[in-house]
Amino acid sequence: MTGRSWGVLLDLDQTLVLTQALEPLRRQRAWSKVYRSFHLTGLPPGTTWFIAKTEELARIGVVTTSPRAYAERLLSYHRLQIPVLIAYHDVTNTKPHPEPILKGAEKLGVAVSRCIHVGDQVGDIEVAIRAGAIPILVSWQGPLDSHPIRNKGAAYCSSWEEVYKIIAAVTQEPEASV
Repeated sequence: MTGRSWGVLLDLDQTLVLTQALEPLRRQRAWSKVYRSFHLTGLPPGTTWFIAKTEELARIGVVTTSPRAYAERLLSYHRLQIPVLIAYHDVTNTKPHPEPILKGAEKLGVAVSRCIHVGDQVGDIEVAIRAGAIPILVSWQGPLDSHPIRNKGAAYCSSWEEVYKIIAAVTQEPEASV
């Protein structure tokens, strides 16, 4: 079984959308200013291509520790139509607890062992491993050769093309026989 029997769960901030410019306002909980500042955010190069190609292979969702209203507005602002969103208030335990990944897999309708979680933080790798998902770490600032989390058991990528190649390889592997 290949393809749409797989799930890809994406972290939102600094993974799917570059939101570093919003962090000071978010820490102040100045949400109206945050929403008016969405123009300061951007997508990593190739994001729309990546989503379109990945949707051919797997079901896609977003798992974030951000509030749902913020996540929905940010996705809408960037015209990203992601069918599943697990946000801060959708779970009792947030990342790095595995509950968000487990709930994301459930909403996608796939086994968590057939989910790939893409994030930019150590906590994203840890939550994927704890949940039993396949972790991929991204860094939009370039290679992670000397990054301290290289030994956490994840794939390391610096472009959506690299992430897609891993997803394509993983989702096309035949299921192991029992």
